[in-house]
Amino acid sequence: MLARVTRSALSRFWRWAVDGASASAIAVPDSVDRIVERVDGKSPSSPQQTSPVTVQSSPAAVKGTTSSYLGYLSGVVSSLWKSEGPTENKELQKKKASRVITKRFSRSEVANRAQGLVSKLLMAESPESIRLRAKELCRHFVEFPATRVIAVQNKRFMSTLLSFLRNTDDEELKGDIRQCLSVMGYVNFPKGAGVRILSIDGGGTRGMMGLEILQALEEALHGPKVADMFDHIVGVSTGAIIAVLLGARQLSIKQSKEIYMEISRELFSQGRFSGVSGLLLSHSYYNTKKWVEILKKRLGDEETILDSCRRKDAPKLSLISCIVNAPMLHPYVFRNYVHPPGRDSHFAGGSEHKLWQALQASAAAPGYFEEVALGSVLHQDGGVLANNPTALALHEARMLWPNERIQCVVSIGNGHHVNDLEPTDIKLSTGVQEKIARIVDSATDTELVHLCMHDLLPANTYFRLNPYMSFPYSLDEISPDKLAQMENDARLYVRRNRAKIEAAAEAILLQPSITQTISRRLRKLAQRSGLYTPSF
Repeated sequence: MLARVTRSALSRFWRWAVDGASASAIAVPDSVDRIVERVDGKSPSSPQQTSPVTVQSSPAAVKGTTSSYLGYLSGVVSSLWKSEGPTENKELQKKKASRVITKRFSRSEVANRAQGLVSKLLMAESPESIRLRAKELCRHFVEFPATRVIAVQNKRFMSTLLSFLRNTDDEELKGDIRQCLSVMGYVNFPKGAGVRILSIDGGGTRGMMGLEILQALEEALHGPKVADMFDHIVGVSTGAIIAVLLGARQLSIKQSKEIYMEISRELFSQGRFSGVSGLLLSHSYYNTKKWVEILKKRLGDEETILDSCRRKDAPKLSLISCIVNAPMLHPYVFRNYVHPPGRDSHFAGGSEHKLWQALQASAAAPGYFEEVALGSVLHQDGGVLANNPTALALHEARMLWPNERIQCVVSIGNGHHVNDLEPTDIKLSTGVQEKIARIVDSATDTELVHLCMHDLLPANTYFRLNPYMSFPYSLDEISPDKLAQMENDARLYVRRNRAKIEAAAEAILLQPSITQTISRRLRKLAQRSGLYTPSF
C-alpha cells in the first residue's frame, strides 16, 4: 500500500514539473554563444551583464526545457547534499584554467627582426644605446639561434663589436658585449700554447678529495688561480658545483672548500624518518625544496649560466646532466657559450637556464633528490651517464677550437676504493640486490673513460688525478671523522704523486711559441678589419 502511494505521488510530481516547465517563461542570456576565454586563470575584470528576455513556450521547446528545469532541480538538490565523488586536484584545475598563449612568428619575420637589430647596433653611438641594442640582440639570438648567420655574414658586425669592446672603459658595457659575442659563437684564442681542459668527476661529498687535489695543483702553479689557467672547465654532479665555485664565482680553493662543506652539512643533516617518508612519497630522500633554497641563496635567483661569460678571459663552462624522459638516456650540456654557426655539438644543451637550475639538474642524484623538469626536458644527475666527463669535455673543446692542438687535459677524480680493483671470490649466481648494485656501479664508473683517454692522448698531455679511498664513503657522508679521513686520503695521494702533479702544472704553464703569437695577432687584425671566420 505504501509503495503504491509513493509511486502515485511521484507520478503527480513529475506531471507538475513538466507542465510547470512548459507553461513558464524562461530567462536566458542575451548572448548565449559568447565564450569568455580564461587566459590567466582569473575571471574577466568586467563581465558582461545578462538581461532576461521572455521566450514563449512551444511544443518543440517543451522537451528541451524539461531537461533544463530538471537540471535546475538537480542543482538545488546537489547544493544541499554535496557529492562525495572524486574531486580534481586544485593544481590540475589551475593548469587547465591557465592557458599559455605562444605567439608564432614566420621565418621572414624573425629574419627581418634580426636584420633590424643588427642595423640598429651598427648605428648606435652612445654607451647606453650600444648596451641596449646588444642586450636586445643577445635575447633574440638565444631565442632564435639560426638567425645568427645574418649577423655573421655582415662583415661590419663582428668588427664593430670588437671595436666597442676594445675602445670602451665601461666594464658593464664590456660584459654585455662579451655576452653578445659568446651567443654569436665567437671564441677567443686559447690562453696558452693550446687548449687546456679541466674535467671534474661526480661523487657527492667526496668532492672534498677533488678540492684537495686542486689545491695541490694550484700550489704547483706558484701564483695564479687554477681556474684562470684553463680554457674549458667541465663538471658533473658535485664536480659541477666545484666548477661553478671556481670558474663562475672565481673563488679560491680555500673559499670553495668552506662553502662546499657548509652546503653539505646544511643539506645532508636530516632525520631518517623524514628521509624515508620523502623517498616513498617523492622518490627523494633529501628535501629538494631546501636544496633549491640553498642554491638560490648562494648563486642568486636570476643569474643565468650565460652571465658567467661576462668577465674578461672567463673560461668556457659546461655542466652535465642526464635527460631521462627520452627513449634513451643521453647527456645534456648546460653551457656559458654557444657553438659557432654550422659547428654544433653532438650533445643536446643550452645556455638560457638559470645557474642554480643547471646545478640542481646536474646534481639531481636518483633517490637523493627529485628529478628536475626544465621546459619539456626531465633531468637527473649527469653522473648516471657520464660520471667522468673527460671525453665529453674533449668533444666540446674540439667543436670550439677545431684547429688548435690540445695542450693539456687534467681529469680530477673524487676517489675510488682500492677494493673496487681487486678480484673477489667467483660466484655462480648473485642476488637481485647485488645485481642492481653492480649495474649502478657500472653506470657511474669513471675508470673506463680514463683508460680510453690514457690510450688516446699523449702522456705529457693527459693527467688523471684520482685519489684512493681507505673506506667506501657514501655520497652524503658528513661525519666529521669520515671527512677528516677523506682529507688524509687525498693528502696521502698528493705526497705519493707529487711528480705527476708537478708535470701537470708544467704542461699547464706552457706558453705559445713565437710563431703562434704572430699568427694569432694577424688573425685578430683580420677580425677587426671585418674578415671574421668562425673557425681558427
